[in-house]
Amino acid sequence: MWVVVHVYVGLAIAALVKEPVWLVAVLALGSHVPLDLIPHWDYTVSRHPIAWGWVDFVAGCATLLVCLLVLGMPWWLVAMGPLSGAPDFDVLMAAIRGGEARHWFPSHWDRFPHGKAGPLLGVGVQVAVVALCIVAILAGRPY
Repeated sequence: MWVVVHVYVGLAIAALVKEPVWLVAVLALGSHVPLDLIPHWDYTVSRHPIAWGWVDFVAGCATLLVCLLVLGMPWWLVAMGPLSGAPDFDVLMAAIRGGEARHWFPSHWDRFPHGKAGPLLGVGVQVAVVALCIVAILAGRPY
């Protein structure tokens, strides 16, 4: 999944669960694994991974700013978005070091059944997840 999708899922979990913060953090971080099982398209296998990576980064930052400044979500709830996406930093580090670098997060290991799909279906699935998360964030009214 794109990092921004993980960010939305972390925000949705935070909006719905709210407290205790330690539980929200565990759920947000743990959500990374089932999301990586869902068939999706990763831009790391595309012809333009740097460009798609920037789109992902900007979308994630914009999402966090909207949650903080427009929705007025408390910062500790907004922090659950980046926490949910944090395991993807090992993918970034592997890309910087070379494709065969070791991954530390279990859903990024070679033996993990990582969900894969073509661009059309794979992006569609991620858009659907984000849409559900937006509904959850608004329904949770964490502001």
